[in-house]
Amino acid sequence: MSPETMAMEGPVCLVGNGADGQLEVMEEALGILRGVAQPVVVAAIVGLYRTGKSYLMNSLAGKQRGFSLGSTVQSHTKGIWMWCLPHPRRAGHTLVLLDTEGLGDVEKGDTKNDVWIFALAVLLSSTLVYNSKGTIDQYAMEQLHFVSELTEHIKVKAQRGDDAEEDTEFVRFFPSFVWAVRDFTLELRIEGQLVTEDQYLEHGLLSIHTTQNHKKVMDYNLPRQCIRSFFPTRKCFVFVQPASRQEMGQLDSLPTSALDPQFLEQIRRFCDYIFQCSNVKTVKGGVLVNRQSTSAPWLLGEETGRWLCCMLLHLAL
Repeated sequence: MSPETMAMEGPVCLVGNGADGQLEVMEEALGILRGVAQPVVVAAIVGLYRTGKSYLMNSLAGKQRGFSLGSTVQSHTKGIWMWCLPHPRRAGHTLVLLDTEGLGDVEKGDTKNDVWIFALAVLLSSTLVYNSKGTIDQYAMEQLHFVSELTEHIKVKAQRGDDAEEDTEFVRFFPSFVWAVRDFTLELRIEGQLVTEDQYLEHGLLSIHTTQNHKKVMDYNLPRQCIRSFFPTRKCFVFVQPASRQEMGQLDSLPTSALDPQFLEQIRRFCDYIFQCSNVKTVKGGVLVNRQSTSAPWLLGEETGRWLCCMLLHLAL
């Protein structure tokens, strides 16, 4: 794939669910990545199903349609879908958008793949967007239990000469973190004072300090501690509901004039941040990903589409 033909007409499935229920990398997507010789900036989105993740990804692509939105209570995106586009702000770079299957889909029954989809999104992305609805509260934090489980599935290896030693400093290869709060209706005030979106996020990440070692306190603090530790670069965006309840199922066909102007401004700010602040995907050293009883080590080199392809091929999916 040459730079002139870099833009894909639409997304393709990158990681799908095989007949045996296991995740598998799709050959068509690998072929596309093999042809990308440019540095890649990778934005991935994760979150509960039916929370509007795909709409944000389509906005980053500058398209009204692309990633499937769906309009029912059923999860629409399955596995991980990929869309490679010329980066709108950086010449000679490719923007890779990853839309992931909704977490917590009750129809799946067995949710063991959820943590692997989350881990893949973390490993592959420059910026990880966590999409939720309503507010940053305890329920929203509980849905981020995947963060606290990452250390059980990912180990880091540092290269020092010919000796590789285990390293638990995930920060050096984890992406930046963006929390997107959808259908936000509250006023951004804490103890009577107006706060920014980022201050709202940081307040939600505060731990409870107590001398008593209660399990409830530990459960409350763990996801907050993991987010603060693993993702030192954090950003928050809140979004009002874009349209009336009756029109929400038709977002991919509604004209811009039918959407709330405040929502459109929030989308613009979100896209500007991703375009300007998401870095080329870079990893120093190596990573070891554990899958069931097997493991797959790889060394990470040039940060191109071919590099992403090598990473996926070495995952023990």
